[in-house]
Amino acid sequence: MKKFFEILRYLSPYKGRIALNLSFNLLNAAFSVVSFSAIVPFLKILFDSQEDRVSDDPAMGNGMLDKLNHSFEVIIREEGPKEALFVFSLLIVALFLLRNIFRYLAQHQMAFLRNVAVRDIRREIYHKLLVLPMAYYTDERKGQIMARFTNDVSEVEWSVMGALEALFRQPVMILIFLITLLGISWQLTIFVLIVLPVSGFIIGRIGKSLKRTAKKGQNELGEVVTSLEETVGGIRIVKGFTAEKIFARHFNKVNDKHFGLMVRLFRKQYLTSPIGETLSAITIAMILWFGGNLVLEGDVLNGEFFILYVVIFSQMISPARALSESFVRVQRGLSASERIDQVLKADEQILEAPGAKSIKGFKKSIAFKNVTFDYGGEAVLKNINLEVQQGESIALVGPSGGGKSTLVDLMPRFYDVIDGSIEIDGQDIRDFKVYELRGLFGIVSQQSILFNDSIRNNLLIGNEDADEKQLIDALHTANAHGFVISLPEGLDANVGEAGNRLSGGQKQRLSIARAILNDPPVMIFDEATSALDTESERLVQSALDRLMKGRTSFIIAHRLSTVQHVDRIVVIDKGEIVETGSHSELMELGGLYQRLVELQDLS
Repeated sequence: MKKFFEILRYLSPYKGRIALNLSFNLLNAAFSVVSFSAIVPFLKILFDSQEDRVSDDPAMGNGMLDKLNHSFEVIIREEGPKEALFVFSLLIVALFLLRNIFRYLAQHQMAFLRNVAVRDIRREIYHKLLVLPMAYYTDERKGQIMARFTNDVSEVEWSVMGALEALFRQPVMILIFLITLLGISWQLTIFVLIVLPVSGFIIGRIGKSLKRTAKKGQNELGEVVTSLEETVGGIRIVKGFTAEKIFARHFNKVNDKHFGLMVRLFRKQYLTSPIGETLSAITIAMILWFGGNLVLEGDVLNGEFFILYVVIFSQMISPARALSESFVRVQRGLSASERIDQVLKADEQILEAPGAKSIKGFKKSIAFKNVTFDYGGEAVLKNINLEVQQGESIALVGPSGGGKSTLVDLMPRFYDVIDGSIEIDGQDIRDFKVYELRGLFGIVSQQSILFNDSIRNNLLIGNEDADEKQLIDALHTANAHGFVISLPEGLDANVGEAGNRLSGGQKQRLSIARAILNDPPVMIFDEATSALDTESERLVQSALDRLMKGRTSFIIAHRLSTVQHVDRIVVIDKGEIVETGSHSELMELGGLYQRLVELQDLS
């Protein structure tokens, strides 16, 4: 149950509400006991047994019941049984009204506690996903991440948090009932306490089996979600290659596997109720046998109190069964919480050094010194040495898979170097505050990332304090103002999911406008024009030229016509720098760069 208490830590800030819930549950239980205890004077009224007196022997009752019993004996004797029955009826209404008021007040607090914990779990997962390194998203499938955030959190909500009411309420009810039963007959109660653990053991075994099956089912659900996400994301390819049958077979396979596991899971879950009821019936039969013998002996327990004992015990069965069923439900939630923990406890890897320094810009240079990097043992960059002066424009070119994108990803610490160092003005970037370090870099990539929101809000990601004039100026600089004002809603037009309401060139120019608002000293252009048509490329390239003025720029390009006029071209092949120089210098060298230029027929 260690994992269960880890989940309950989300409730620790709300101790006051927990105390109120427990207090109201305690009062609810107390009034429940008093309500059921009224059966003894009712029997006296009904069967006119006021001659029978409650024994002074504590074994025959308890103080509270004696007083209630005695009060009705006085009413019967002085007013008569009909008047006593009327008073009894009013008392029952009052007791049950108070009982249900306190029950509602307890549930009122539980409504907050149950949902606030789920809200905080979702918030913690989301914030964790924001700080996890890029390597995590490289290794983890998006469908599995989505399944943990949606299905697993929902499972925790309905299994663990849904069981909170039982876990907070039923133990209090059981404790109050148990104390009352001890007061009526300690011998019979000890007998019950010997019998009940057998039921608990059987229910516990079912719960453990349920947890194992639930965990497998949730893993398979992640595969189902992944299959769906990949199909929807690549539907153009699926249809273009008429591969519907291939994808349908794969989906049916993972979906059927999940189906089989969930059938087993629900069959086991449904088994708990009939087993619980059967065990309850066996327990009651044994109590009737043992308690009946105590009554027949005549000196330990009388008939009226034995009936009361059976009534209260029967009421205790329901919370006990609810508690055991909630334990079974919790097992499903715990397996989901373990999968959530795989996100929450994932290694952040990109750690900020204690006492990290602040950085707002740089004056001299960015230097790569003997930088080596690999993905899981496979070297991507090998012994890279490169120094870039402030204001210099650098083009990174070379065959695909050579390590160009990885090289620029190391500067804002999306990944950390395995060996060597990257320095800004002679200071290792790992000594700076991560948030401020990343603020130095603006990124415009081949795939323009826009969010399902207005143009205005997408631009404000670059600078949330930008005013209307700054937005308009950025759009002008990015050659985007013309198409934006032509939209019916202008800046407030929604771009659609992933910007799908705009063309590729329009999305790219908005990405540039966003970078302009950010006003970073270093710009990274990763294939920023490679996916555009000629007209869009011309507009985007013009905007890029404006953006590069006065800034240090790193341009990754396969289309070499776009980088011939940069200050320096760095050729990277198989993770190593093989050539460096201007366009004319590299052409004279007659190496890899010249071959790439000739392949594109640019010479």
